[in-house]
Amino acid sequence: MLFVIDSNEYIFSFGLSSRHKSREFLEKLLDNASRHTIRVPRTIFKEVQRNLSPEAFNEFNVFIHALTFIDEDIVVPFEIVFQYESRHLKPADAFIAAYAQWTGADVLVTENRHFLRLHQDLPFRILTAEKALRLL
Repeated sequence: MLFVIDSNEYIFSFGLSSRHKSREFLEKLLDNASRHTIRVPRTIFKEVQRNLSPEAFNEFNVFIHALTFIDEDIVVPFEIVFQYESRHLKPADAFIAAYAQWTGADVLVTENRHFLRLHQDLPFRILTAEKALRLL
């Protein structure tokens, strides 16, 4: 299964709230790395970096590089981003949705992009860490 994991999940996992379900989800994902894939755009990587201490960011960086590499934002076709912006999504939200679509993600794991569920025709599911944990 292919996952795109929103920045808030990493911040909860590696930051002060490390007891959040996000941490449990990421640990289980790491334990099952041969069965699942994650993709990370530069936007999410930078957002996590801005919101974690240097020590916590280092732990996040090691985790990410053990599982995947960072995609540069520019590789996401603007046309897909524009499709989401034309649905009246904010630019950052449109980019994350476009990135999930572009990568062929099965699931976008997030705690704060629930409004995307209003769009019934998304090519990926939107789940919280707690619900995504059940998939693993």
